[in-house]
Amino acid sequence: MTFLTAEQVHRSMQPGESVAFLLRHAERRHITPQDTDHGTHVPLNDRGREQALTAGKELSIFQGSLFVGSSPVFRCCETAALIARSMGNPEFSDPENVAHLQPLAEFYVNDFDAYLHHLTEGFYPAICKWITDGRLAGFVPVKEGSETFLRYILEHSQADVSLFCTHDAWVVPFLSYFTDIRFTPSFWLNFLSGAAILYRPENPLQSAKIYPVKFIGDGFLRF
Repeated sequence: MTFLTAEQVHRSMQPGESVAFLLRHAERRHITPQDTDHGTHVPLNDRGREQALTAGKELSIFQGSLFVGSSPVFRCCETAALIARSMGNPEFSDPENVAHLQPLAEFYVNDFDAYLHHLTEGFYPAICKWITDGRLAGFVPVKEGSETFLRYILEHSQADVSLFCTHDAWVVPFLSYFTDIRFTPSFWLNFLSGAAILYRPENPLQSAKIYPVKFIGDGFLRF
């Protein structure tokens, strides 16, 4: 399976289906040791803002009501707001108006101190090991976390089109579990890549179909 464009996802939709997008935020500026709270307030850079606006133009082919939610981290809220603005939706076009969701790390992390250790000592290798083995100290089992995460997304997708912006650390295990997309520390998830979930509102969990979706390049970030 390869990453699809928004247009390809749109062509895959059947009458009566809704769609939810789970995306990594757009490109941010570099996080420095001086940034507090692990870069919680770090904004997008100029290229990231352009990336988000371009993604919004591509997503404007999806018609109907819109819901926009995000991790409370600023770069995610900013990404979501710029996408909504470019889609022509004023309700969510300010980061302050984007719905703050439950911290998404809670679906995958059960020991914050162990998580911070992985964050500082080699995060990408740790994530890949966790996905391959299914378990890792500090993390919820991949299967359990991903299935809980999907239920949460569908429960909060109360519109024809829903958008959720978050971080690579949570999109990568979600995609790895539900699709055959594979990642390595040198072959990672690009900015604004993620998942498109097609579903029927009358039975969302039973009808959900999950596709990898991209807005930059082929969906991968190479190091």
